[in-house]
Amino acid sequence: MQKLDLLDENQAVTKTILLLAWPTIAEQVLLTFVNYIDTAMVGSLGAVATAAISINASTIWLVNGLLSSLAIGFGVLVSKNIGAKNFDRSSSAANQGLLAAAFFGLCIFLMMLFVGPRLPFWLNADESVILGSQEYIKWITIAFIPQSLMIMSSGIFRAVGNTKTPFIVNILNNFINVFLNIFLIFPSREMTLFNTTVYLKRANLGVKGAAIATCISISISAIIMIILLLKNKDLTINLKKLNPLKMNWDINKKASILALPNAFERLSLTIGQIFLTAIVASLGTTALAAHYLAIQAESITYMPTFGFASAATTLVAQALGGSKKELAKKYARNSLIMGTIVMSIAGIFLFIFSTNLVGFFTNDLQVITSGSHLLRIVAICEPFFGLSMMVFGILRGSGDTKRPFVISIIGMWIVRLPLAYYFVNYTEFALNGAWVAMTLDLTVRGLVSYAIYKKGKFFDRESVI
Repeated sequence: MQKLDLLDENQAVTKTILLLAWPTIAEQVLLTFVNYIDTAMVGSLGAVATAAISINASTIWLVNGLLSSLAIGFGVLVSKNIGAKNFDRSSSAANQGLLAAAFFGLCIFLMMLFVGPRLPFWLNADESVILGSQEYIKWITIAFIPQSLMIMSSGIFRAVGNTKTPFIVNILNNFINVFLNIFLIFPSREMTLFNTTVYLKRANLGVKGAAIATCISISISAIIMIILLLKNKDLTINLKKLNPLKMNWDINKKASILALPNAFERLSLTIGQIFLTAIVASLGTTALAAHYLAIQAESITYMPTFGFASAATTLVAQALGGSKKELAKKYARNSLIMGTIVMSIAGIFLFIFSTNLVGFFTNDLQVITSGSHLLRIVAICEPFFGLSMMVFGILRGSGDTKRPFVISIIGMWIVRLPLAYYFVNYTEFALNGAWVAMTLDLTVRGLVSYAIYKKGKFFDRESVI
């Protein structure tokens, strides 16, 4: 397989972006589709089952966000050192990243053993939701160590410009998950195949079955990802030459400088989401289910844009690492335009097909009606959300992970949460008001992010390698 040279200035910038981004875009679109099926399987069990998962959703997003932040820190170091042709150091950064992922995965696993059972009580969950919520998070907790290694391995592959391997393995992960869901969630039943009646024996574990399926699929995929990472001959780095027990404190320090602001950003956003979930939970099980399913439906808009943002991070990092500032600017500008256009089109799709998207998950008419209203509200701000996602990707590629953190703090804690609390508790907007607050938050983030991008001072940052 011919390797893609990301610093080849003779190749069209748009072509390079698309070659790097399309596997991630395809991966995110397919992952979203499979996640839709996964959520619909649980949604078919009713609003209580959906609410049992939604209570844990923000916490799981928080954990995955922190693990992704760790991967970003080491990934930027890998990319910049590859751009600077310092392959030994890029190998060392990747090696240290895997060690860090194993350690933090273990820490989160131990912490969630204590936190998980208490979450539904802390978030004011309805009594009917508590048992299912506890069963779900118990099994998801077991998967956090392999999940950590999988996220780090995917980040390393993307940092060197290989987006196809994470694409293939993550798709495999999700199809294993759906396959196991079929046998673990639902009760046994008779089926007719080719005029022959067969008895399909299944576990009938409900929400617990969904969690077990996720745990198994992530564990299998993590093992595959690490094996491919260690054996792949096309990688610029060579992990096999390194001592897996040798700590490189300089690399870990620099990765921490890059990762910590992003981790604080994810922490801030997800704690904000947890507070928002608690605000929404006060409205009842139906509102909570509609809120959760609308969030799942909305993910179809920003998952493709994530592909362009991820490509922008890698491209800007390698270009600046190779002292090619003008090439970095071209990559940033074209990625920004392409990602925002995709997000805008997706927002139109979200507005038109809002009822169909929520209806895919559940047959509950109250949930469908409420959820579709929420999607139409948030569809308006999708172009601004796209702007913020793309600028954040560009900033991270330059080594500036602090400003995305500051912008996110402003949006979540100064705009979204105070307004959501006011609208839900003191106006007739109720759940719709919480999503109006979300829309205003994302709009503010987009405008502030674009203003920072236009100044362009981050291109002059000293490269942290």
